Amino acid sequence: MESDWESLPDELLDLVFKRLVLHLDSLRFAAVCKSWNWVSKNNQINSVPMLLIPDRQKNTWNFCDVTNDKVLKMQLKWMKRRFCGSSKGWLIVCDENFVVTLINPSFRVKGRKKKKNSIIRLPPLNPPGKHHTGACAKHCEYFVYKSAISADPISNANDCIVVVIYGARCELAFIRLGDNKWTYFDRSCSIFEDIAQIGDKSYVLTSFKRQLFILEYTTQRILNINLVAAPLYETDIYIKAYLVGSNEEELLLVHRYDTYTHHGRVTNGFRVFKLDDDKYAWIEKNDLGDFALFVGDNSSISVVASKIQGCESNCIYFYDDCDLSLEYCSFTDFGVYNVKSQRILKPAHIMTLMKKLKQSPIWFLPSVYL
Repeated sequence: MESDWESLPDELLDLVFKRLVLHLDSLRFAAVCKSWNWVSKNNQINSVPMLLIPDRQKNTWNFCDVTNDKVLKMQLKWMKRRFCGSSKGWLIVCDENFVVTLINPSFRVKGRKKKKNSIIRLPPLNPPGKHHTGACAKHCEYFVYKSAISADPISNANDCIVVVIYGARCELAFIRLGDNKWTYFDRSCSIFEDIAQIGDKSYVLTSFKRQLFILEYTTQRILNINLVAAPLYETDIYIKAYLVGSNEEELLLVHRYDTYTHHGRVTNGFRVFKLDDDKYAWIEKNDLGDFALFVGDNSSISVVASKIQGCESNCIYFYDDCDLSLEYCSFTDFGVYNVKSQRILKPAHIMTLMKKLKQSPIWFLPSVYL
């Protein structure tokens, strides 16, 4: 007699789920059937950011759990091209025709049946001038510097807006899911560097003055943009800045300090600032508490470390991401920065893989659908 796994009592499934320790086991539990998936949603899977690392095999990426220094027995089948974003469990890529594509890696695990809605292709962005089209097409994976989505394109399609920072001048554009063309922001504005989605609010950060703006979208495809934080000036030179939503109420700004050697970029440390809405300013934050941050070409991620096995609290996980340079990158600038001790730990197993890379990795936060 065949077992009817879908009809097991919810009370029994609750007990089974609460005994699971590894995040991967929780994902497998949720993927069994709809009733098991419903139980997992009620118990809330504490997702751990995975690092996608290119494999030696053609068009294959490995899922890596950096918090436990492990390569998982799961692989993504996709071309080896830089991802220009990772947001809400989706990867974002730009091709030689400047078409932006959303990919859900949870739907495209190697060896499993691919789902039809695992890929969403959007209309192409306006190409650069005719004198630059060829060069940009050759390096199309860098044409979009960074991108993010406001909501899941499957479970919340009506609220899904894709925002990109693109082109040589790092301009801003957005599109609602289902629209047939992009909306472009005033080209006279400063160069944009990062995007963050906090609840129903979208924030963008400029590169030079580090001004913070909030975006407002309208049904007429008009973009309103308002300044919400004054420039942050520093005496120390930093190479990159990231916006991170640590929870529904708090927005963080992370500065990354690097030096360059003949081997590539080397990260020396980080500083973290919290947005003070009342004072219209950034206030330095010297302790992340129980939180851990994951920064890179992805939409920066914040997790509660104590809820994830192996995850270090008060730490920033990072890798050698894009800094607007197409020069050779060694991908060895990778590690876990402890905010309190100001020391960097490099997980040994993953570090060995990073030394062999010829393509940039990226963080993503897995999601499960049925």
